[in-house]
Amino acid sequence: MPYIPEPLPGYARPRAFPFYIVCDVSYSMHAPRRDGRPTPHEVLSNCVGQLLFQLEAGDPGVSEAAHICIVAFSDQAQVILPLTRPCDAVRVPELPKGGQTNYAAVFDALFRIIDADCRRLRQDYELKQPVVFFITDGEPYVGESTQPPQVWLPLRDRLADTSFGHRPHIAAMGFDQVTERSLCQIATKLGGSSLAYVAKEAIQATQVLEGIARAVSDSIGISVSKSEFSLRVPVGMRHLECRLP
Repeated sequence: MPYIPEPLPGYARPRAFPFYIVCDVSYSMHAPRRDGRPTPHEVLSNCVGQLLFQLEAGDPGVSEAAHICIVAFSDQAQVILPLTRPCDAVRVPELPKGGQTNYAAVFDALFRIIDADCRRLRQDYELKQPVVFFITDGEPYVGESTQPPQVWLPLRDRLADTSFGHRPHIAAMGFDQVTERSLCQIATKLGGSSLAYVAKEAIQATQVLEGIARAVSDSIGISVSKSEFSLRVPVGMRHLECRLP
């Protein structure tokens, strides 16, 4: 039975902030590089592996209130690290390597995962709105063609719909082949501004991913401290002004 901290002053119960780090592990992320540089998959695996321990070594209040889940997706989605607090951190399993980029599978899985996690957490905690950090390098692709929006977008919309009591903020962070339109379709809005970010031109994927990792770590710390979600533009990326209908 995990230790549940005493409530903070002013809170009837201890707080729980669920954060989901969703990692694209399709072939383009781990394809061998001719220049000898680390692949995006290697960089992302290293960053994710360090994240929990960086948070655990920081503010004890953040380490106790933040709950982190790591989900990998390619052909299918799978939970790599079930929702856990940094103060209970164990070794983070290595990210798998997959083939294609199935957006429908990951949004379908996220709905079920978040719903189950939040139902469990709210029994013992004051539950805050979940946050999804969606990291991808490409367009959805299944079989021999691009996965059309009419296949995956309804599943994304179900996840973000106001009728879903545990709907998350979704921050979409993309680079390489992913389009700005797809990132805008994935992201939700915060204060009227879309949580969509794309890598700047001529920035190496390794630099982008390191910037994303730092932004995610900072966001978790700041959000828990402020008791509301906050995210700064990752280094090496630019914020998208999405104007989709």
